[in-house]
Amino acid sequence: MPLFDEVFNRANIYDMLFFNIKAVLTYPTLLELLEKNPALYKRWKYISKSKYDVDIQDETPDTNETYLENAIYYPEFTKIVTITYASLTSENGQLKRFFKKIENEDEYLVIATFMDVLHQLSSEGIKSTPKFFPILCGHNIINYDIPLLTKRFILYRDKFEHNKQLPYILKNALNTKPWESTVMDTVSIWKFNGNNYTPLMLIADYLNLKKTVDLDTLSDISKNYWKHFEDNPEEAFNYISLQSATQTNLVIQLINELRQL
Repeated sequence: MPLFDEVFNRANIYDMLFFNIKAVLTYPTLLELLEKNPALYKRWKYISKSKYDVDIQDETPDTNETYLENAIYYPEFTKIVTITYASLTSENGQLKRFFKKIENEDEYLVIATFMDVLHQLSSEGIKSTPKFFPILCGHNIINYDIPLLTKRFILYRDKFEHNKQLPYILKNALNTKPWESTVMDTVSIWKFNGNNYTPLMLIADYLNLKKTVDLDTLSDISKNYWKHFEDNPEEAFNYISLQSATQTNLVIQLINELRQL
């Protein structure tokens, strides 16, 4: 079914799994990257020079801003610390949100817990007649969240005792043709067949969507997380969880606006 048939169908919002993934740099400074993972450090030096025209000197690697600002966009240099997901029901004609969050310093536990959720949804969908799977929905999940989750899962795949495969719902999302909407990405929707990318914060302010906090950039999220983590891990997790929950809630509000068109 074409994407906008799904968007404009008021009932489809109840068949969506909204989610957002927040990741931080695995090593908060280049010096730590050099000390703990020399191979990746060497690879980042190459990327920094070839893509950003910055020549990193080994004598002062921890002062390099290029790494802090840009490495966060590479799954190979990041780790997932928080995933927020939500579903909706109708209660007296009003949307009722069910939010859950997964957070842990151990990335494997975060990924494994969310994969269990996706495997359960996959199993239920396969058993249903006809087969039915929730639509995965979020902002920039096609270019960021889904590739990030998949690539990080590959890293830990051998640690899974029972199911070492991607959940069917995720495989289905990766195999789906662009015009089929098993994935609903608000980046694509808000373009309305145009070409311009619009940040979620601009959409939120434009439509006056409710938000608890402003959304920070990926690099600022990583910096703020690590800034607080050593002295106050709870504060670090509270900060990043609020960022993730706020983004998920903004997407829900946006889809709710669009389905009434």
